Amino acid sequence: MSVARALGAAPAHCIYGQVGGNEPQARLIEFARDIARGERSVVLLAGAEAIRNQRSAQRAGRELDWSESFDKDAFPLEDRGWGELFVTMQEVNNGLLAAMSYYGLIEQAQATAKGRSAAAHREAMAQLLVPLSEVAAANPCAQFPTALSAGEILSAAPLNHLYSKRMVAQDGVNQGAALLLCSVGAARALGVPVERWVFLHGLAQGEELKLSEREDPSRSPVLEAVLNSALQQAGRTIDEIDLIDIYSCFPCAVSAVADCLGLPLDGSRPLTLTGGLAFFGGPGNNYVMHSLAEAVVQLQARPGSHALVTSVGGMLSKLGAGVYSTAPSGTDWAAAETGVSLEVLSSLPVVESPERGRVISYLVNYHGGEAVQANVLAETGDGGRFVATTAPGDTQTPAAMLAADPVDRWVTVTTAESGALHFRLA
Repeated sequence: MSVARALGAAPAHCIYGQVGGNEPQARLIEFARDIARGERSVVLLAGAEAIRNQRSAQRAGRELDWSESFDKDAFPLEDRGWGELFVTMQEVNNGLLAAMSYYGLIEQAQATAKGRSAAAHREAMAQLLVPLSEVAAANPCAQFPTALSAGEILSAAPLNHLYSKRMVAQDGVNQGAALLLCSVGAARALGVPVERWVFLHGLAQGEELKLSEREDPSRSPVLEAVLNSALQQAGRTIDEIDLIDIYSCFPCAVSAVADCLGLPLDGSRPLTLTGGLAFFGGPGNNYVMHSLAEAVVQLQARPGSHALVTSVGGMLSKLGAGVYSTAPSGTDWAAAETGVSLEVLSSLPVVESPERGRVISYLVNYHGGEAVQANVLAETGDGGRFVATTAPGDTQTPAAMLAADPVDRWVTVTTAESGALHFRLA
């Protein structure tokens, strides 16, 4: 509504999207279908976040006034709310309060699957991120336009046993981006020059199971299906894609896509157009609007080329991919199947009161440079899953987990009065 009023526009609908980094591309998929069916004509997709301003004001003890008043009849708003939460209450009640904790468990599972020690995996993550920082260094819109070495990335303040502060999405940004989506007929009527047109060639999205329920937390069958579907719709192989932007909230999100597509992680093929969420900046929900906008700009400069943009919401939960090009597409988006659903996926049962289990993945969290707490994703003898945390004041268990990889070790579990599951190494 704020954007509409600033533009002097009177839209038929004002829609406020759900929470999730996948939202910009998810809404593009939705509205492309609507436009193809004649239900909409022109859609402005816009997002802006001023998290840096807000945090600076809070630190200074200032209260910013973001309030606006609107005539609800002139600006009818459809607020889609928070959307589905892709977590279990057991996960939340046992210390998984931030996305970084979930991605840390995924990251550790990837390290185990690749046969790497935590130290070796940290080195690999840093090497993966170096080329992204180099792209950000050349981007005048980046939050951190400085190329970093692997050593500089590794030596930043530790957040957990895998991540340093320079390995994760940085959401303290003031950034905004927008896209205009319309039919060819509307573009002609509006006088948009043909050389600025970008067409949709492949669109797909799908949803994963909750982390505790996934058979293998190191990989995502739904992600693989989404990527394959988008490329198949576009009639392209990954070798025929010229530009790539992989959603990069955490290193495992990049490597998950690269592993599915057989992409190198050594920087020989650029995997970001902006610099990625750790260096360009990680707007809480709007990053993909930036990667899409950058894809459009670069496609316009390279007529006939193709771009792949991926999107992620939740804990590698809501997954999307799109292929775009200045070349026209013959796809009927009114009838195209963009949703990916793997009916064969079966969720593993979550055990509410386990007594013991085998460690599948783990996370040791730091505060002030010290290991203070740990989590495990574990499996009972009969195949049930659970998440547990160390008891308050237990620093011995995190230290033991740092000293020797606990994957495949057994833990014993006690249930606290609060309902939290406290574990110790058996």
